[in-house]
Amino acid sequence: MKWSKTKSTLEGFICEKLQGRIKIYATVYRKFHDGPSRVWITFDKKEIISASDVTYQTRHEETYRKIKEEENLRGIPFNPDWDEMFHSPERQALVKASDKSEEMMINQNIFSSYHFYAPFMEYSSLSIEEALTSENIMIQAFAMFDRRLGKRRLENLILTSKNTHPLILRFYKIRCDVEGIAVTENPPPKM
Repeated sequence: MKWSKTKSTLEGFICEKLQGRIKIYATVYRKFHDGPSRVWITFDKKEIISASDVTYQTRHEETYRKIKEEENLRGIPFNPDWDEMFHSPERQALVKASDKSEEMMINQNIFSSYHFYAPFMEYSSLSIEEALTSENIMIQAFAMFDRRLGKRRLENLILTSKNTHPLILRFYKIRCDVEGIAVTENPPPKM
């Protein structure tokens, strides 16, 4: 699906009170090597989240290098048998360090464009229940703006900073604000 079609489909899911106020943008820097891209979302013309390949790669590499130094990880020893190199403990440790670096980046709201593109492509085929319970942070966050998430259900959501990603909380607070719903950090238990 082309980006313009995906974008218009996503914006069609946005609730009435956010229509025209939430905008999704994407660009590809074609003159750079490998054409890195950037995706961002604005609320009332103010950027609320951005995913830049250049920023992500730079920060990921810094974090990965620090993890390698802290854990004193070694490079993969050469072996003429590529399968042996691929399954070496040194490579497995480096892969874990890279995964840890990516997890740290996501927790800091530093994303690459692929963190947005794939979930956005998938979003239109999901029910609101699937979107709200998705393991993908971007899908859960965008579900907060979804017109299928009614006001009553929005009021009954229990999201806290302890168990919810900051991006999801940010989108939730924007939606509650436009709907006139007071957000409390620790809501009282339902009777």
